[in-house]
Formats: sequence, structure tokens, C-alpha cells
Amino acid sequence: MRRETKDPIIVSNSRNLALIAVFGALYAALVLAFAPVSIGPVQVRVADALMPLAIIFGWPVIFGLGIGTVVGNFAADSIAGFPSASIGLDIVGGSLVNLLAGYLAWRIGRRGWRVRDWNASWFIATIVETGLISVVVGGYLSIVFSIPLAVEIPLILAGEIVAINIVGFALLSIIGDTRSLDRFRSWGLRTYGTDKER
Repeated sequence: MRRETKDPIIVSNSRNLALIAVFGALYAALVLAFAPVSIGPVQVRVADALMPLAIIFGWPVIFGLGIGTVVGNFAADSIAGFPSASIGLDIVGGSLVNLLAGYLAWRIGRRGWRVRDWNASWFIATIVETGLISVVVGGYLSIVFSIPLAVEIPLILAGEIVAINIVGFALLSIIGDTRSLDRFRSWGLRTYGTDKER
């Protein structure tokens, strides 16, 4: 009896697609579950705590969070009764900035900068995510809600510090632990930004 071998490219693509779907659905679900604090001029977008995971998992998470932003923003903004133009701006602006922030964090997080035993590149990557998202989202929300830019950007920045730099960095540190990474690798997932990058 002949044994079939699995094509590693197909298996890898299947895992990447599954990871995209998982992170997209999780992001959208968190935006909806925490909609009262995830949308509007003052927000702590709990779903953005997933953003730092792009550092470890790369493109599948970057794309998943971009797709999740489209779905989550559309659903939450529609339920809140925002005008169509505002919804469109939030979908396009939010998803593009999340794609860019995730990509930049992934690139920076792979640098391997360390201070003693502390992964400084991960911290810098999350700072870049927070800054970029705060400026872009704060910029377009200041137009949507007619709030001065100098007020709106700090409001978004405060929420992003909580979501990305506190909760997200803690999540990144837990998932980026050697044991966790070994488990993910045993499942055939590729990880980045670690000492054992594969």
C-alpha cells in the first residue's frame, strides 16, 4: 500500500489561511464584544491587544487583523448608527493603518535588539504600532467628530497605550515564551522575532 506524502507548501498555506481566519474573526469579535469602548472619539480598542502578535507570526496575523478590522469596524459602526461616509472612512483608514502598523512591527520585531535579557525590538515595535495608529485614527476621527486634532490624537494614544503597550505587550511576552513558541513550531507554524526564528 502506497503512503501519500503531504506537500509542505500546501500544508503551510493551509495553516497560514487558518491563522488569517482565526485572527480576523478574533479581532472582529473583540471589536463587537467591546463596541462601547472600541468605537468613537474616546476608545480603548481591546482588539488592538492582538496587534503585537504580528511580530511573532508575521503575514498571517497582519492580514488577519486587516480583515478583522474591516469586518469589526463595519459591524460596530453600523450598529452604532454612524453615517455611511464615516463607516467607509473607518473601514479603509482603520484596516490600512493596522496592515501598515502590523507590517512595521513585524519588521522591527525581527531585529533582535536586546538590552540584557530584555527584547527591546519587541518594545520598540509596539511603540511604533501605537504611534502610527494613534496619529492616523486620531486624524480621521478628529474630522468625523469635529474635534481638534490636538485633542483627538492624545485621546486615541491613551487607549492604544493600554491596548497595545500594556495588554498586547503582556500577551506578546506570554506567547513569545520559549515553551509556547516550541509548541507553535511543533504545530508547523512559523515564528519570527525570536532567538529561534524559523
